[in-house]
Amino acid sequence: MEDRKKKSFKEHVQAIQKRYKNLDAKEGFQNEKEIKAYTLFRTPATQAALKKVFSHLEGKTFKTALELGSGPGSSYPVLKDLFVEKIVYIEKEAGFRRELEDVTWMIRNFLEKFTYPKSDLILFSYSLGELNFEEQIDVLSRALESSEDTIVIVEPGTTHGYDTLMRARDFLIKNEFFIHAPCFHAKSCPKRGVGWCHFSVRLERSKVHRQIKGGTLGYEDEKYCFIIASKKREENKFFTILDAPKVEKHRIRMNLCTPDGQKVFECKANNRELFKTLKKKGWGEMVSSGILSGVDDFKNDLV
Repeated sequence: MEDRKKKSFKEHVQAIQKRYKNLDAKEGFQNEKEIKAYTLFRTPATQAALKKVFSHLEGKTFKTALELGSGPGSSYPVLKDLFVEKIVYIEKEAGFRRELEDVTWMIRNFLEKFTYPKSDLILFSYSLGELNFEEQIDVLSRALESSEDTIVIVEPGTTHGYDTLMRARDFLIKNEFFIHAPCFHAKSCPKRGVGWCHFSVRLERSKVHRQIKGGTLGYEDEKYCFIIASKKREENKFFTILDAPKVEKHRIRMNLCTPDGQKVFECKANNRELFKTLKKKGWGEMVSSGILSGVDDFKNDLV
């Protein structure tokens, strides 16, 4: 990328970042160059986070998907990996629209008062937190009415993103949706008041990506938080790993989200099969409660 264009892109990215930092994202994009800069700047990290989130839906089938505030449609390849047959993107910025197979674009603000299309899967990807509390409840109410099965909400892994998710989680539970991930219970989040629940995914940076971001490292870590909720109860129960596990030669210790709050599970190396299985698990991944049943190694202290 030539130096003048690189400088222009960086300036547009910085302007966008400033608005998001000041919670002024609803101002929208000022011109086509901002739209292009945003697409190049955010798409890789958004897709990496969505891929991790949607891994919790592995094995499930969705014929239709609706994304509210879709931006450039960064979710497209991830949704297609779920074999979604029809996707509807609702996005107010016409400059984001592009021709994609099996996609229908609705160029309008999802805050407008209209009924959303019925859909098996409804996605808010980094869009719900841009709204105030009253607006969040309004769009969530309409999303619930249009949901045939599952609602997924993804936000930045910040305290603001976490607070947005906690309000949405309370609202979903109140309206009889079941939380499937990252927790499998309707009790209070064990991180509430002692931090915030968030996760991280590492992604490679291309040369162009490094130039736009002004970075030197060949990778970056995208912090995110999320909720997956459904009208249907999940019969299989899992615990989610809340932090990076502490792996030692003779034991593994990990903080887990359980219906009884945040617990530390310890597995010693002499439990060979379980030790081998848990060594492959990382921050944000799930552990089946079944493989831990009968193993009395939960501790009271946190890692």
